[in-house]
Amino acid sequence: MAIDSRSQKADALLKGLQKKEGGQLKIFLGAAPGVGKTCGMLNAAKERVQQGVSVVVGLIETHGRTETEALLQGLSILPRRELEYHGQCLTEFDLDAALAEKPQLILVDELAHTNVPGSRHKRRYQDIAELLAAGIDVYTTLNIQHIASLNDLVLQVSGIRVKETVPDQFIDHAQELVFVDLAPNHLLDRLSQGKVYLSDYAEQAVQQFFQLETLTALREMAMKLVMSHVDTQLKIEQEAKDRGSDYLIKDKVLVLISNRRDHEYLIRAGRRMAEKRQTPWLVVWVDTGQTQYQAEQKRLQSAFALARELGAQTDILRGPSTKETVLPYLTEHRINTVLVGAGNKRWFQPWRQPLYQQLINSGLPLEVSVWRVGEREQATKVSLYTSTTFGQKRGYVYGLLFTLVASLFAQALTPWLQSGNLVLVYVLFVVLCGLKFGARPAIFTALLSFLSFNFLLTEPYYTFFVNKNDDIATLLFMLVIGIVCGPAASRIRQQFLLLKEANRYSELQRDFAQQLTVVNQTGALWETLAMQVSQALHCTAHVVSIDQHEKTISPTLTEKLQTLDQAMIDWCHRHQQRAGRFSDTLNASNWAAFPLLCDQQTIAVLILKFSSEQQVLRQDDTDLLDILSQQAINVWQRIHLNRELESSKLKAEMEQLRSALLSSVSHDLRSPLSAMMGSAESLQVLDSQLSSEDRRELLDTIVQESRRLDRYIQNLLDMTRLGHGTLKLERDWVSIDDIIGSAKQRLKRFFPDVQVDYQSQPNTPLLYAHAALLEQGIFNILENAAKYTQPEEPVQVLVSQQGQVCCIEIEDSGPGIAKDLREKVFDMFYVVADGDSKRHNTGMGLAICRGMIGAHGGTVKADAARVGSGSRFIIELPLPEIKTGE
Repeated sequence: MAIDSRSQKADALLKGLQKKEGGQLKIFLGAAPGVGKTCGMLNAAKERVQQGVSVVVGLIETHGRTETEALLQGLSILPRRELEYHGQCLTEFDLDAALAEKPQLILVDELAHTNVPGSRHKRRYQDIAELLAAGIDVYTTLNIQHIASLNDLVLQVSGIRVKETVPDQFIDHAQELVFVDLAPNHLLDRLSQGKVYLSDYAEQAVQQFFQLETLTALREMAMKLVMSHVDTQLKIEQEAKDRGSDYLIKDKVLVLISNRRDHEYLIRAGRRMAEKRQTPWLVVWVDTGQTQYQAEQKRLQSAFALARELGAQTDILRGPSTKETVLPYLTEHRINTVLVGAGNKRWFQPWRQPLYQQLINSGLPLEVSVWRVGEREQATKVSLYTSTTFGQKRGYVYGLLFTLVASLFAQALTPWLQSGNLVLVYVLFVVLCGLKFGARPAIFTALLSFLSFNFLLTEPYYTFFVNKNDDIATLLFMLVIGIVCGPAASRIRQQFLLLKEANRYSELQRDFAQQLTVVNQTGALWETLAMQVSQALHCTAHVVSIDQHEKTISPTLTEKLQTLDQAMIDWCHRHQQRAGRFSDTLNASNWAAFPLLCDQQTIAVLILKFSSEQQVLRQDDTDLLDILSQQAINVWQRIHLNRELESSKLKAEMEQLRSALLSSVSHDLRSPLSAMMGSAESLQVLDSQLSSEDRRELLDTIVQESRRLDRYIQNLLDMTRLGHGTLKLERDWVSIDDIIGSAKQRLKRFFPDVQVDYQSQPNTPLLYAHAALLEQGIFNILENAAKYTQPEEPVQVLVSQQGQVCCIEIEDSGPGIAKDLREKVFDMFYVVADGDSKRHNTGMGLAICRGMIGAHGGTVKADAARVGSGSRFIIELPLPEIKTGE
């Protein structure tokens, strides 16, 4: 109980924070037009003006009322936007102008209004939602009959189906509901005086909502809604302050709908039930594999859209039958309340129990609520309940044709087969009809086959009388077999279609996952996603990524996007909601836009273009689109994480390099600097006391140490150039003997006691190389060998030609290099550890050597000495091809 209490407190705090984010919404609610909602809103706005708040009138409908027009004086009025529709110039609320001016408070009348086609949003409450998201407070008005969940109750009360409705979820987010009330008899007096509508509309209004009984019922509904809103606010505050007493675990309400009936009334009833019980609720449809026609798809899409508007979670289940599929779902999700329609009794299946009875008899601890359509909804239900009641007409036509064909076959086979065998011909065609068109056309075909067999193949012929008992039995068996086999074949077909569809989705997801495993670039990811979506949904697909206001479309579009299409993409990217076709925002566009979200940010927009014949986007396709998009988003996260890891690794390497350079400067460069400073100070202080030889020795020390320092600095610069690829090679023809001789002279200055034994083959060819760089590389190896060679042991240098390669081998007699370290010695700043005997060096000489030799197209590697325990460095330089003239 403590955990549940903390969870409810957290939910309440979250709801409170969500209501404080963005602008504040205040709705002036009334039971009917004319009660004073607009006047009440204008008076409240003038009070805010006196408090110093900037107020703008976005749109006010005065309906010709003088008292309303008088209240507009002194308020800033936003000009309306003009739109052309069917040759007429209409005015509408200018959303862009309101966002550009961005006042503290804006007044927008008639929340349930439907915008003129061509507007950004289909409904005005969507305009207000965008204003609230921009941080603008909004005052608006609403009549009780325009609330979505009350639509069926309003129909029962008034006999009128209201088309313009506002989702309850939008009403729930309002910070305040102000109930503007007027007694029904006073309202009727105002109507008769012409203060509600002009005379042209007054009579029509009396025939609709303006009847005493209707107004009283609407007034009661408005009062209950406001009281419910106040109770909800109080409960949220109490839970946020942890003042609640005892809380039970919330139940769940499941609304089970069908695509063959208009079940929007069932969804509205589920919303009211869930709201009264303060429980989460779900709307579920079971796909049993039956063919879905355009009307059924539209009906299902409309039902799911209404469910989402009212705040429900939607889901599609797939299975052979509704009962067998929904029972495991109820158990898995711990649902204890199911709301279903009453349905109709099937005269041809009197033994079959209705679905609610099957749920009651299932043995699960369920509360099954059955909702029966009222008389006034019956007309709407029948008009929407199309010819699919007994299957599509085409199925029955083909059933008749199948019966005719079976009769012809049976007549032709009569001389060779007995009547008992001819039954199989009819059964075969009944099964074919069941496989192709479903159970009901198959039963119809079985009945026709029964009559045809009786009329054509039983004595007396061409009558419906039967003389033989065997023929009666044959007829009865044929009828039973046909009625059983036809629906059985239909069920097999449905299960096959379900399996086929499930396999298709699984294969698409599997193939897409396999393609994503090798994707490492964002551009390739978006192209792969677009291609897969295009194949899956049979449409044109592109992904638009927006980076610093620059749009990149993958793959490239062959046609230019219209201004409306670009506005749709921008809106989808900015507001993280669907837009374009099959939505309520900028739906005049031929494209449908879906945002790709990661961590509450839009990383890209997926745009789809379907054929003009497609009127609805199926829920299955929407679910598949969500799954593929989520897979792509996961790969996008992986790519960006890899980039961040590589960046971190590079930063770590740079830090390591910086530390190594600092260590080199503080250690290896300090020695020559100290020697130079000491010699210079001696010359400065003891100048008169020094002999010429001492002075010459000090000067030589300064020169040698400065050269040593210059060599270290040159190593650093050369390594930097090699790392950035800025080292230029100025090649010329040089002799390898001259290069090694110059390197020996340089080595003699720093290691005068080290002997170099140089051997070379006669007639060694010239090299086409940068002499200074090649000498520096060979000198670095000689210097390394001189540091580690044994006293009185020479450094061996051997030059030979092996084919088109000049091979230079430098061998010392030092301690040698372990086999697993021979490659690492060429890494920058790597020094072989040899205890206290280790000489001071930066560890860059061999790395620079490999870089310089590599710049000439050669290689250098370390190996064991031919004799003893020393090391041998092998340099291989390619010899240029010398072309001789003919």
